[in-house]
Amino acid sequence: MKCRICDTKVNDIFCDLGKSPLANSFIKNKQDFQKEKFYPLKVFFCKNCKLPQLPEHAKAKNIFKKYDYLSSFSKSWLLHSEKFANEMIKSSKLDENSKVCELASNDGYLLQFFKKKKINVLGVEPAKNVAIHAKKLGIKTITDFFSEELSKTIKKKYGTQDLIICNNVLAHVPNIKDFLLGAKNLLSENGIVTFEFPHFLNLIKHTQFDTIYHEHFSYLSISCLEKLFKRLELKIFNVKKIKTHGGSLRLYVNHSNNYKIKISNNVYKIIMEEIKNNLFSIKTFNKFNKKLIMIKNNFINLVNTLKKTKKKIAAYGAAAKGNTFLNYCKINKSMIDFIVDKNPHKHNKFLPESHIKIHDLKYLIRMKPDYLIILPWNIRKEVMTEVKKLIKCRFITCIPKITIH
Repeated sequence: MKCRICDTKVNDIFCDLGKSPLANSFIKNKQDFQKEKFYPLKVFFCKNCKLPQLPEHAKAKNIFKKYDYLSSFSKSWLLHSEKFANEMIKSSKLDENSKVCELASNDGYLLQFFKKKKINVLGVEPAKNVAIHAKKLGIKTITDFFSEELSKTIKKKYGTQDLIICNNVLAHVPNIKDFLLGAKNLLSENGIVTFEFPHFLNLIKHTQFDTIYHEHFSYLSISCLEKLFKRLELKIFNVKKIKTHGGSLRLYVNHSNNYKIKISNNVYKIIMEEIKNNLFSIKTFNKFNKKLIMIKNNFINLVNTLKKTKKKIAAYGAAAKGNTFLNYCKINKSMIDFIVDKNPHKHNKFLPESHIKIHDLKYLIRMKPDYLIILPWNIRKEVMTEVKKLIKCRFITCIPKITIH
Protein backbone atom coordinates (compact mmCIF):
# COMPACT_ATOMS: atom_id res chain seq x y z
CA MET A 1 0.00 0.00 0.00
CA LYS A 2 0.96 3.67 -0.30
CA CYS A 3 1.28 5.74 2.86
CA ARG A 4 -1.74 8.00 3.27
CA ILE A 5 0.48 10.86 4.43
CA CYS A 6 3.68 10.78 2.35
CA ASP A 7 2.73 8.41 -0.54
CA THR A 8 5.76 6.21 0.15
CA LYS A 9 5.27 2.53 -0.72
CA VAL A 10 4.77 0.69 2.59
CA ASN A 11 5.74 -2.97 3.08
CA ASP A 12 6.62 -3.21 6.78
CA ILE A 13 4.02 -4.68 9.13
CA PHE A 14 3.47 -3.45 12.66
CA CYS A 15 0.81 -5.95 13.71
CA ASP A 16 -1.31 -8.68 12.10
CA LEU A 17 -4.53 -9.72 13.88
CA GLY A 18 -5.77 -11.99 11.10
CA LYS A 19 -9.08 -11.50 9.31
CA SER A 20 -12.28 -10.18 10.89
CA PRO A 21 -15.50 -8.34 10.04
CA LEU A 22 -15.84 -4.60 10.67
CA ALA A 23 -15.85 -4.06 14.43
CA ASN A 24 -19.19 -2.22 14.40
CA SER A 25 -20.98 -4.45 11.89
CA PHE A 26 -23.58 -5.80 14.29
CA ILE A 27 -25.90 -8.47 12.88
CA LYS A 28 -29.68 -8.19 13.16
CA ASN A 29 -30.71 -11.76 12.25
CA LYS A 30 -29.16 -15.20 12.68
CA GLN A 31 -29.84 -15.88 9.00
CA ASP A 32 -27.21 -13.26 8.15
CA PHE A 33 -24.35 -14.99 10.00
CA GLN A 34 -23.13 -16.61 6.79
CA LYS A 35 -23.15 -13.31 4.90
CA GLU A 36 -20.45 -11.64 6.99
CA LYS A 37 -17.58 -10.07 5.10
CA PHE A 38 -14.07 -10.53 6.52
CA TYR A 39 -11.15 -8.18 5.91
CA PRO A 40 -7.43 -8.42 6.83
CA LEU A 41 -6.69 -6.62 10.11
CA LYS A 42 -3.06 -6.02 9.24
CA VAL A 43 -1.43 -2.74 10.27
CA PHE A 44 1.39 -1.49 8.07
CA PHE A 45 4.09 0.94 9.18
CA CYS A 46 5.67 3.75 7.16
CA LYS A 47 9.32 4.18 8.09
CA ASN A 48 9.42 7.54 6.35
CA CYS A 49 6.68 9.41 8.25
CA LYS A 50 6.24 7.05 11.25
CA LEU A 51 2.56 6.32 10.64
CA PRO A 52 1.09 2.88 11.47
CA GLN A 53 -1.94 2.50 9.19
CA LEU A 54 -4.56 0.17 7.76
CA PRO A 55 -5.59 0.09 4.10
CA GLU A 56 -9.13 1.26 3.40
CA HIS A 57 -10.55 -2.26 2.94
CA ALA A 58 -14.07 -0.92 3.45
CA LYS A 59 -14.93 2.61 2.36
CA ALA A 60 -15.29 5.07 5.24
CA LYS A 61 -18.51 6.38 3.68
CA ASN A 62 -20.02 2.90 3.97
CA ILE A 63 -18.78 2.41 7.54
CA PHE A 64 -19.89 5.72 9.03
CA LYS A 65 -23.05 6.65 7.13
CA LYS A 66 -24.98 4.68 9.75
CA TYR A 67 -23.38 4.24 13.15
CA ASP A 68 -24.52 2.63 16.39
CA TYR A 69 -22.20 4.49 18.75
CA LEU A 70 -23.75 7.31 20.80
CA SER A 71 -21.34 9.30 22.97
CA SER A 72 -23.95 10.41 25.50
CA PHE A 73 -24.35 6.91 26.98
CA SER A 74 -21.09 7.27 28.93
CA LYS A 75 -21.34 9.46 32.04
CA SER A 76 -17.56 9.76 32.31
CA TRP A 77 -17.33 10.92 28.68
CA LEU A 78 -20.00 13.57 29.26
CA LEU A 79 -18.11 14.87 32.31
CA HIS A 80 -14.89 14.93 30.28
CA SER A 81 -16.66 16.86 27.50
CA GLU A 82 -18.25 19.41 29.83
CA LYS A 83 -14.89 20.08 31.49
CA PHE A 84 -13.24 20.59 28.09
CA ALA A 85 -16.00 22.97 26.96
CA ASN A 86 -15.65 25.10 30.09
CA GLU A 87 -11.84 25.20 29.72
CA MET A 88 -12.02 26.34 26.09
CA ILE A 89 -14.70 28.95 26.79
CA LYS A 90 -12.49 30.44 29.50
CA SER A 91 -9.07 30.17 27.81
CA SER A 92 -10.27 31.35 24.36
CA LYS A 93 -12.70 33.92 25.81
CA LEU A 94 -15.58 32.56 23.76
CA ASP A 95 -18.88 34.46 23.91
CA GLU A 96 -22.13 34.97 22.01
CA ASN A 97 -20.18 36.35 19.03
CA SER A 98 -17.91 33.28 18.79
CA LYS A 99 -18.37 30.32 16.47
CA VAL A 100 -17.63 26.72 17.48
CA CYS A 101 -17.74 23.79 15.07
CA GLU A 102 -17.26 20.11 15.87
CA LEU A 103 -16.29 17.64 13.16
CA ALA A 104 -17.84 14.20 13.83
CA SER A 105 -20.16 15.76 16.40
CA ASN A 106 -22.05 12.52 17.10
CA ASP A 107 -25.24 13.04 19.14
CA GLY A 108 -24.41 16.56 20.32
CA TYR A 109 -22.74 15.26 23.51
CA LEU A 110 -20.18 18.11 23.48
CA LEU A 111 -21.70 21.04 21.58
CA GLN A 112 -24.64 21.12 24.01
CA PHE A 113 -22.30 22.55 26.67
CA PHE A 114 -21.26 25.44 24.39
CA LYS A 115 -24.87 26.01 23.34
CA LYS A 116 -25.93 26.36 26.99
CA LYS A 117 -23.55 29.35 27.19
CA LYS A 118 -25.27 30.86 24.12
CA ILE A 119 -22.25 30.32 21.87
CA ASN A 120 -22.96 29.69 18.17
CA VAL A 121 -22.45 26.00 17.46
CA LEU A 122 -22.35 23.87 14.33
CA GLY A 123 -21.93 20.12 14.07
CA VAL A 124 -20.78 17.99 11.14
CA GLU A 125 -21.86 14.36 11.51
CA PRO A 126 -22.12 11.92 8.58
CA ALA A 127 -24.27 9.31 10.37
CA LYS A 128 -27.86 10.49 9.94
CA ASN A 129 -29.21 8.13 12.61
CA VAL A 130 -26.80 9.73 15.13
CA ALA A 131 -27.12 13.34 13.95
CA ILE A 132 -30.87 13.27 14.55
CA HIS A 133 -30.23 13.17 18.32
CA ALA A 134 -28.13 16.35 18.10
CA LYS A 135 -30.79 18.09 16.07
CA LYS A 136 -33.35 17.27 18.78
CA LEU A 137 -31.12 19.22 21.18
CA GLY A 138 -31.38 22.21 18.85
CA ILE A 139 -27.83 21.81 17.54
CA LYS A 140 -27.47 22.80 13.89
CA THR A 141 -25.90 19.74 12.25
CA ILE A 142 -24.69 19.08 8.71
CA THR A 143 -25.07 15.38 7.87
CA ASP A 144 -22.13 14.84 5.55
CA PHE A 145 -18.50 13.71 5.54
CA PHE A 146 -16.13 16.56 6.22
CA SER A 147 -13.64 17.40 3.49
CA GLU A 148 -11.85 20.40 2.04
CA GLU A 149 -14.67 20.75 -0.48
CA LEU A 150 -17.36 20.71 2.24
CA SER A 151 -15.36 23.26 4.26
CA LYS A 152 -15.75 25.73 1.39
CA THR A 153 -19.53 25.31 1.46
CA ILE A 154 -19.64 25.71 5.25
CA LYS A 155 -17.37 28.77 5.14
CA LYS A 156 -19.55 30.44 2.52
CA LYS A 157 -22.76 29.83 4.50
CA TYR A 158 -21.63 30.12 8.13
CA GLY A 159 -18.26 31.91 7.97
CA THR A 160 -14.95 30.90 9.53
CA GLN A 161 -14.93 29.21 12.93
CA ASP A 162 -13.07 30.36 16.06
CA LEU A 163 -12.83 26.87 17.54
CA ILE A 164 -12.90 23.65 15.54
CA ILE A 165 -13.09 20.46 17.61
CA CYS A 166 -11.97 17.08 16.30
CA ASN A 167 -12.43 14.50 19.06
CA ASN A 168 -11.53 10.91 18.16
CA VAL A 169 -12.10 11.46 14.46
CA LEU A 170 -8.66 11.89 12.85
CA ALA A 171 -7.86 8.17 13.17
CA HIS A 172 -11.16 7.40 11.38
CA VAL A 173 -10.30 9.50 8.32
CA PRO A 174 -8.71 7.72 5.34
CA ASN A 175 -7.72 10.99 3.63
CA ILE A 176 -6.04 12.84 6.50
CA LYS A 177 -4.51 15.57 4.33
CA ASP A 178 -7.83 16.53 2.77
CA PHE A 179 -9.51 16.58 6.22
CA LEU A 180 -6.81 18.84 7.68
CA LEU A 181 -6.86 21.19 4.69
CA GLY A 182 -10.61 21.50 5.23
CA ALA A 183 -10.10 22.37 8.90
CA LYS A 184 -7.43 24.90 7.96
CA ASN A 185 -9.72 26.53 5.38
CA LEU A 186 -12.58 26.80 7.89
CA LEU A 187 -10.43 28.19 10.73
CA SER A 188 -10.56 31.91 11.52
CA GLU A 189 -7.33 33.95 11.47
CA ASN A 190 -6.71 33.60 15.22
CA GLY A 191 -8.77 30.44 15.69
CA ILE A 192 -7.79 27.13 17.27
CA VAL A 193 -8.33 23.54 16.18
CA THR A 194 -8.20 20.84 18.85
CA PHE A 195 -7.65 17.15 18.22
CA GLU A 196 -8.08 14.29 20.67
CA PHE A 197 -6.92 10.77 19.87
CA PRO A 198 -5.51 7.70 21.64
CA HIS A 199 -1.73 8.03 21.79
CA PHE A 200 0.15 5.31 19.89
CA LEU A 201 2.69 5.29 22.71
CA ASN A 202 0.03 4.00 25.12
CA LEU A 203 -1.16 1.41 22.62
CA ILE A 204 2.40 0.03 22.68
CA LYS A 205 3.16 0.44 26.40
CA HIS A 206 -0.14 -1.04 27.61
CA THR A 207 -0.70 -3.62 24.84
CA GLN A 208 -3.93 -1.95 23.74
CA PHE A 209 -4.18 -4.06 20.60
CA ASP A 210 -7.97 -4.14 20.86
CA THR A 211 -8.03 -0.49 19.74
CA ILE A 212 -6.94 -1.76 16.32
CA TYR A 213 -9.91 -2.19 14.00
CA HIS A 214 -10.83 -1.37 10.41
CA GLU A 215 -12.60 1.85 11.36
CA HIS A 216 -9.28 3.14 12.75
CA PHE A 217 -7.26 3.80 9.62
CA SER A 218 -4.31 5.45 11.44
CA TYR A 219 -2.51 5.17 14.82
CA LEU A 220 -1.26 8.57 15.78
CA SER A 221 1.75 10.16 17.45
CA ILE A 222 3.20 13.66 17.74
CA SER A 223 6.33 12.62 15.84
CA CYS A 224 4.19 11.85 12.81
CA LEU A 225 1.63 14.66 13.03
CA GLU A 226 4.02 17.52 13.72
CA LYS A 227 5.70 17.04 10.34
CA LEU A 228 2.37 16.71 8.56
CA PHE A 229 0.91 19.84 10.14
CA LYS A 230 4.03 21.79 9.27
CA ARG A 231 3.71 20.79 5.60
CA LEU A 232 0.09 22.01 5.60
CA GLU A 233 1.06 25.33 7.26
CA LEU A 234 -0.51 24.43 10.58
CA LYS A 235 1.27 24.49 13.94
CA ILE A 236 0.91 22.42 17.10
CA PHE A 237 1.38 24.99 19.85
CA ASN A 238 0.39 22.84 22.83
CA VAL A 239 -0.28 19.22 23.78
CA LYS A 240 -1.96 17.81 26.89
CA LYS A 241 -2.10 14.24 28.12
CA ILE A 242 -5.62 13.13 29.00
CA LYS A 243 -6.90 9.91 30.54
CA THR A 244 -9.63 9.03 28.04
CA HIS A 245 -9.45 5.84 25.94
CA GLY A 246 -6.56 4.43 27.92
CA GLY A 247 -4.37 7.51 27.51
CA SER A 248 -4.97 10.12 24.80
CA LEU A 249 -3.44 13.36 23.63
CA ARG A 250 -5.18 16.66 23.05
CA LEU A 251 -3.48 18.82 20.45
CA TYR A 252 -4.00 22.58 20.16
CA VAL A 253 -3.31 23.79 16.63
CA ASN A 254 -3.42 27.14 14.83
CA HIS A 255 -2.24 28.70 11.57
CA SER A 256 1.55 28.63 11.13
CA ASN A 257 1.65 32.39 10.62
CA ASN A 258 -0.10 33.03 13.95
CA TYR A 259 2.74 34.02 16.29
CA LYS A 260 0.56 35.38 19.11
CA ILE A 261 0.75 32.07 21.00
CA LYS A 262 4.15 30.57 21.80
CA ILE A 263 4.81 26.87 21.30
CA SER A 264 4.65 25.06 24.64
CA ASN A 265 7.51 22.88 25.86
CA ASN A 266 4.92 20.09 26.15
CA VAL A 267 5.17 19.52 22.40
CA TYR A 268 8.91 18.84 22.55
CA LYS A 269 8.61 16.81 25.76
CA ILE A 270 6.17 14.33 24.22
CA ILE A 271 8.21 14.02 21.03
CA MET A 272 11.26 13.22 23.21
CA GLU A 273 9.18 10.72 25.20
CA GLU A 274 8.28 8.91 21.97
CA ILE A 275 11.94 8.84 20.93
CA LYS A 276 13.19 7.62 24.34
CA ASN A 277 10.65 4.76 24.28
CA ASN A 278 11.97 3.63 20.87
CA LEU A 279 8.36 3.87 19.77
CA PHE A 280 8.99 3.08 16.11
CA SER A 281 11.66 0.37 16.34
CA ILE A 282 11.22 -3.19 15.07
CA LYS A 283 12.40 -4.45 18.47
CA THR A 284 9.54 -2.55 20.17
CA PHE A 285 7.02 -3.92 17.68
CA ASN A 286 8.22 -7.51 18.18
CA LYS A 287 7.95 -7.20 21.96
CA PHE A 288 4.41 -5.83 21.59
CA ASN A 289 3.33 -8.74 19.39
CA LYS A 290 4.68 -11.30 21.86
CA LYS A 291 2.67 -9.65 24.65
CA LEU A 292 -0.63 -9.77 22.78
CA ILE A 293 -0.17 -13.49 22.03
CA MET A 294 0.39 -14.04 25.76
CA ILE A 295 -2.79 -12.13 26.63
CA LYS A 296 -4.74 -14.19 24.10
CA ASN A 297 -3.51 -17.50 25.50
CA ASN A 298 -4.09 -16.47 29.12
CA PHE A 299 -7.62 -15.32 28.35
CA ILE A 300 -8.58 -18.51 26.51
CA ASN A 301 -7.18 -20.60 29.38
CA LEU A 302 -9.14 -18.57 31.94
CA VAL A 303 -12.44 -18.88 30.03
CA ASN A 304 -11.96 -22.63 29.53
CA THR A 305 -11.14 -23.12 33.23
CA LEU A 306 -14.23 -21.19 34.33
CA LYS A 307 -16.41 -23.11 31.90
CA LYS A 308 -15.17 -26.44 33.24
CA THR A 309 -16.28 -25.38 36.73
CA LYS A 310 -19.76 -24.51 35.34
CA LYS A 311 -19.36 -20.76 35.88
CA LYS A 312 -21.66 -18.43 33.96
CA ILE A 313 -19.66 -15.85 31.99
CA ALA A 314 -21.06 -12.67 30.46
CA ALA A 315 -19.52 -9.53 28.98
CA TYR A 316 -20.27 -5.83 29.32
CA GLY A 317 -20.06 -3.35 26.43
CA ALA A 318 -20.61 -4.15 22.76
CA ALA A 319 -17.72 -1.85 21.90
CA ALA A 320 -15.56 -1.97 18.79
CA LYS A 321 -12.47 -2.69 20.90
CA GLY A 322 -14.30 -5.61 22.50
CA ASN A 323 -15.07 -7.12 19.11
CA THR A 324 -11.43 -6.90 18.06
CA PHE A 325 -10.41 -8.62 21.28
CA LEU A 326 -13.00 -11.42 21.15
CA ASN A 327 -12.43 -12.11 17.47
CA TYR A 328 -8.65 -12.19 17.79
CA CYS A 329 -9.04 -14.68 20.65
CA LYS A 330 -11.57 -16.69 18.57
CA ILE A 331 -14.20 -16.48 21.33
CA ASN A 332 -17.77 -17.45 20.43
CA LYS A 333 -21.24 -17.77 21.98
CA SER A 334 -20.42 -21.20 23.43
CA MET A 335 -17.73 -19.59 25.61
CA ILE A 336 -19.45 -16.36 26.67
CA ASP A 337 -23.18 -16.64 27.38
CA PHE A 338 -24.29 -13.11 26.51
CA ILE A 339 -23.28 -9.47 26.44
CA VAL A 340 -25.04 -6.36 27.79
CA ASP A 341 -24.90 -2.77 26.60
CA LYS A 342 -26.64 0.48 27.58
CA ASN A 343 -27.23 1.55 23.98
CA PRO A 344 -30.76 0.44 22.93
CA HIS A 345 -29.75 0.59 19.25
CA LYS A 346 -27.56 -2.48 19.85
CA HIS A 347 -30.07 -4.58 21.80
CA ASN A 348 -31.15 -7.92 20.30
CA LYS A 349 -28.39 -7.75 17.72
CA PHE A 350 -25.37 -10.06 17.55
CA LEU A 351 -21.67 -9.26 17.73
CA PRO A 352 -19.75 -9.69 14.47
CA GLU A 353 -18.01 -13.08 14.10
CA SER A 354 -18.50 -14.25 17.71
CA HIS A 355 -22.32 -14.00 17.27
CA ILE A 356 -22.91 -13.33 20.97
CA LYS A 357 -26.34 -11.75 21.52
CA ILE A 358 -26.59 -8.24 22.99
CA HIS A 359 -29.10 -7.54 25.80
CA ASP A 360 -30.00 -4.58 28.00
CA LEU A 361 -28.65 -4.21 31.55
CA LYS A 362 -31.80 -5.68 33.11
CA TYR A 363 -30.76 -9.01 31.62
CA LEU A 364 -27.88 -9.11 34.13
CA ILE A 365 -30.35 -9.19 37.02
CA ARG A 366 -32.24 -12.08 35.44
CA MET A 367 -29.21 -14.18 34.48
CA LYS A 368 -26.84 -13.33 37.38
CA PRO A 369 -23.49 -14.26 35.80
CA ASP A 370 -20.63 -15.35 38.04
CA TYR A 371 -18.09 -13.39 36.00
CA LEU A 372 -18.49 -10.25 33.90
CA ILE A 373 -15.82 -9.34 31.33
CA ILE A 374 -15.55 -5.56 30.94
CA LEU A 375 -14.61 -5.12 27.29
CA PRO A 376 -14.42 -1.27 27.31
CA TRP A 377 -11.68 -1.37 29.95
CA ASN A 378 -11.18 2.39 29.63
CA ILE A 379 -14.42 2.93 31.62
CA ARG A 380 -13.83 0.03 34.03
CA LYS A 381 -14.53 2.03 37.20
CA GLU A 382 -17.76 3.48 35.81
CA VAL A 383 -18.98 0.00 34.78
CA MET A 384 -18.08 -1.69 38.07
CA THR A 385 -19.84 0.99 40.11
CA GLU A 386 -22.94 0.66 37.96
CA VAL A 387 -23.09 -3.16 37.90
CA LYS A 388 -22.47 -3.56 41.65
CA LYS A 389 -25.82 -1.84 42.21
CA LEU A 390 -27.51 -4.58 40.15
CA ILE A 391 -25.78 -7.88 40.92
CA LYS A 392 -22.94 -9.49 42.81
CA CYS A 393 -20.24 -10.95 40.55
CA ARG A 394 -16.50 -10.98 39.81
CA PHE A 395 -15.12 -8.71 37.10
CA ILE A 396 -12.50 -9.49 34.45
CA THR A 397 -10.45 -6.98 32.46
CA CYS A 398 -8.04 -8.06 29.74
CA ILE A 399 -5.91 -5.02 28.93
CA PRO A 400 -3.04 -4.49 29.70
CA LYS A 401 -3.16 -8.00 31.21
CA ILE A 402 -5.79 -10.49 32.34
CA THR A 403 -7.02 -9.36 35.76
CA ILE A 404 -9.84 -10.61 38.01
CA HIS A 405 -11.35 -7.96 40.30
